Amino acid sequence: MLGISAVNLLWMPGEFLAGDPGAWREETRSLLLRGELNVPAEYAKGFGEPGQYYVRNERNNLYYSKYGVGNALFALPPMWLQQAVGGDISVPGRLPSLVLFNLWYVALGAVLGGLLYALSAAYSRRVGVRALYVVAVMYGTSLWYYQRAQSSELYQVILFSAFFLGLVHLLRSLGERGPLGLDRQAALSLAAVWLCAGLLVLTRVVYGLLLPIAVLLAAHAIVRGRSWRELRACPPALVATLLIPPALIVALAALLNHLKFGAPWLTGYHQWRPELTSPVGRLSDGLWGFLFSPRFSIFLYFPLLAFALAGWKRFRGRYRTDATAMLAIFVVFLLLLSALPSWAGEWAYGPRYLLFILPVLSLPFLAFADHVLDRLGTWRARAWALVALASLGYSAYLQVQVNRLPFFMYYYARAGNSPELISYFFEHHVGVICDDLNRHRANLEDLPFFADLRREISPESLRDYRAVIGSMLGRGNLYWTLPPEARRSLQFPAP
Repeated sequence: MLGISAVNLLWMPGEFLAGDPGAWREETRSLLLRGELNVPAEYAKGFGEPGQYYVRNERNNLYYSKYGVGNALFALPPMWLQQAVGGDISVPGRLPSLVLFNLWYVALGAVLGGLLYALSAAYSRRVGVRALYVVAVMYGTSLWYYQRAQSSELYQVILFSAFFLGLVHLLRSLGERGPLGLDRQAALSLAAVWLCAGLLVLTRVVYGLLLPIAVLLAAHAIVRGRSWRELRACPPALVATLLIPPALIVALAALLNHLKFGAPWLTGYHQWRPELTSPVGRLSDGLWGFLFSPRFSIFLYFPLLAFALAGWKRFRGRYRTDATAMLAIFVVFLLLLSALPSWAGEWAYGPRYLLFILPVLSLPFLAFADHVLDRLGTWRARAWALVALASLGYSAYLQVQVNRLPFFMYYYARAGNSPELISYFFEHHVGVICDDLNRHRANLEDLPFFADLRREISPESLRDYRAVIGSMLGRGNLYWTLPPEARRSLQFPAP
């Protein structure tokens, strides 16, 4: 994993991702300074709209981050280290050390790379194929963006990948013929499942869906092929280990909701536009967006999936239990998230709400790659190999273009409401738009949409637009290209 660490170290970002992460970093700050979850009211009141980032608990009138406490826990290591070495973290709203957060995410990236490589071992014996899978997932998809952004998507992917690894080991054990029970390996797998599921629930409440899905999949593995007499002999301890931990996870989440928001059933999303986080939207909008839209399609931002589809039949034939678990989880989350009015998760890059499962969903790519290599002497296999390598290579190129620029460059560049401008910004891959911006940074008038923009906005607005976009393009988003004094100021801010 040294290669992954080296790449991520070289590509460390030169800025913090704005928005949601700032809220749970304040919760982390409160934990370190006061041992409390609430944040200073005078700060919370002035940050965003009421309830947008911080929720006022109507029972005690204190303010809390609306996001799960798991996010604050994952921000704890770099902020604790900054405090431990003498850095000042006492001022609400002040950015912590960028270099320490960057290094923390470099470490998390290495953990994910190792986990994906271990996960791929169950599906391919070829070291080269497994390495290609890991590299393609890490750098040929929108996941690279989230390895750099100091947000929650990276550790959501880590936790879910570990959850899935434990789940399939458990299901295989339960599906074996013989007396029902858990050997040591299966017990460890089940413990990993509940630990990862619990942390995911504390990160985002929607992951509570994993609890009944895991129980139902385990029950199916137990029941399948067994007689009623065999099932009656099922050890009570096995039933307890399948039912009690998820109940405790729900109880813990409810307790934290009560402490932070004033009631067990309040999740933090009840004060600011609650209709956006309820499944009341048009399902077709989300399904089309996640599958086919230029800005959010899982196939465009995670091209491994297209080749995973080609290998799906072989994968399912060899690993039916794993395929069933993978598909069941994906379909449930796809349908639920597609029904949200906020399914796109705007001010982001790619299908971020589904990102957690996409590396796992891409595992059939290994079956596809092995099949191609087994038949590499044929012209058809060579054609498939060329198409796959070209597609993954082009996607990696687009990730480079996106990651060279500030995190929200697309949204700052997007302007105007004419049909031509809307078509350009909504019907192109964000990487293509960033590629245009990078290639025409020296002369913005050569941008494909600039003539349409000139016709739509005033000369003064156009002048301001050129100044802002030119400045952002010049600044970029690489830590090592910042001037030395700028790098120093982003490490340990003075009181």
